[in-house]
Amino acid sequence: MVGQVALFIVILVSLLYATLSFLIRFKFKDYNSNLQDLALVSVLLPCRNEANNLPDCLNALENLDYPSEKIRFLVADDHSEDETAGILHQWTSRAENRILVPLSNRPEKGQNGKALALAEMATHVKSGLLVFTDADCIVPPTWCKSFTRVYKEEYGLMTGITAVAGGGFFSRMQALDWWLTLGKVKVVSDAGYTLTAMGNNMAMGSAAYQDSGGFGIIAENVTEDLAMSVALYAKGYRPIHIVDKDALVITKPEKTVWNLLHQRKRWMRGAFLLPLVWQLLLGLQVAFYAALIFGLYFIPSWTMVFWLIKTIFQSLFISTFASKTMTKIRFFDLIYFEIYNWWVSWATVIFYFYPVELTWKNRKFS
Repeated sequence: MVGQVALFIVILVSLLYATLSFLIRFKFKDYNSNLQDLALVSVLLPCRNEANNLPDCLNALENLDYPSEKIRFLVADDHSEDETAGILHQWTSRAENRILVPLSNRPEKGQNGKALALAEMATHVKSGLLVFTDADCIVPPTWCKSFTRVYKEEYGLMTGITAVAGGGFFSRMQALDWWLTLGKVKVVSDAGYTLTAMGNNMAMGSAAYQDSGGFGIIAENVTEDLAMSVALYAKGYRPIHIVDKDALVITKPEKTVWNLLHQRKRWMRGAFLLPLVWQLLLGLQVAFYAALIFGLYFIPSWTMVFWLIKTIFQSLFISTFASKTMTKIRFFDLIYFEIYNWWVSWATVIFYFYPVELTWKNRKFS
């Protein structure tokens, strides 16, 4: 009986990935537009302890292909403990459309400092689009145009696509993890529902932002981007996911396993904001690897067959999705990733319940 249940879960997940592969290939939605008028854009960049990352990020923002009279940059130092404040002050002093927003109050323990910083920064935006990225990201010159050319009020929020940089094995595995996760987000978004957004690559209409209540009301959530997408969906907006090379932002990988587990613990906490059906689907994929152990023990031949089927469709899904941004994936990395995914899925679950405080941006969350 145990073996049959395990095999059923393995088959179910295999069929799920077959469905995802079909949807990403044949039901993929592009959001291209011939709109010529460029909206007023406000780029929001909150920073905390980002002195090492800021030079590349700010250089990329300077190279954006967007009229200077229609774009401005709002940056803020979230009480950093390094040279972040000085770098931002120097950068904003070099152009009139660069504004250093002072932050008055420090977040209390358990509050999301980034959300509070964004809430204060957003008070300086009265119209147009709010566009968001992080200091550890490099945006392409076409970034803002990729949002403004397709935005409609009914969307409320748009998410771009973010890829993890780095040539090392650990970095490449993280990159595949992001491709897999964001591919699922894209499929669900194209079906008319919103799972999450990416705070390092997203845009919101100013009217939709005000209608949502803003970042201030979700300051207790450690995943402010997910909480914002949930709030907008509840208001009747239908956020979209833009996936093409013009909206492709590059971010840096986590350098250590410890940092990776804290990142995923934060994401897992945010996942509990989702409706129960989505939580169950996410849990099913974790249960797959437990079922795999029992299946290989009790019914090894059929379990191996469907594990191979799952791996094939998972690999097709990732490679097809990445190709939408002209990104090629190494063949053998897709094989290695199945083992990595097994490890990271269960490591995340164990670490989530491990009695250690979540640490993010040198701040602790209970």
